[in-house]
Amino acid sequence: MTDAELTILSLVAEGPRYGYEIQQIIDERGLREWLTIGFSSIYYILNKLERQEMLASELRAEGPGPARKVYEITEAGRGVLQTAIADLLRQPRSLGTGFELGLANLTALKPSQVYRVLNHHLIDLTQRLDAVRKAWERHQKGDDPLVSDHIRALYTHSIAVMSAELGWLNEFIEDWKVRYPAVEHPTDEHPGFSDPSRAATQIHHPTMDSDPAKMIQRLKRPHQGE
Repeated sequence: MTDAELTILSLVAEGPRYGYEIQQIIDERGLREWLTIGFSSIYYILNKLERQEMLASELRAEGPGPARKVYEITEAGRGVLQTAIADLLRQPRSLGTGFELGLANLTALKPSQVYRVLNHHLIDLTQRLDAVRKAWERHQKGDDPLVSDHIRALYTHSIAVMSAELGWLNEFIEDWKVRYPAVEHPTDEHPGFSDPSRAATQIHHPTMDSDPAKMIQRLKRPHQGE
């Protein structure tokens, strides 16, 4: 189950929802900080969950306008939702992907490159943390009982994690500048760090075989003695 499917299923589990209502709740609760989903995708996911019998729908008329579909969670859907959420909360965050994978391969960059990209990360993370803090302040002023517990957990956890990462980034960058004093200069080099552009220059030798078609033909020819 994708993050978007899990979120929509959870919102419908709170009570019957119209499609446009789900869109409004996602915006009001600031869930777009963690979720990427378009308006049309919401209806696609609702229909998918209904086909999988995790949701059921019926047409309801309100006022003079046309009847609209309202969705409710089924018992099967509630069971799947509870299992998925329990699994997410039970397991620690996986390592070795995303940012951690980049850290594990720092030696592919020059010290100055590491310094620059980590500073960009620092700036972006600072802006994101500021946005989440402001959104949390807005939620604290509200009185919707349906958002109190899980929205509190979502925002306070995210703020704590981002704050901790900012602390680590600041400390690591300062230590990096001590270890590599020339990192603010683009021409610095250090043993163990390679310059991709230089490596490409050293490896590439313009010849007739630089033509991709000719290179493929040469590689396809059987070698003598085979």
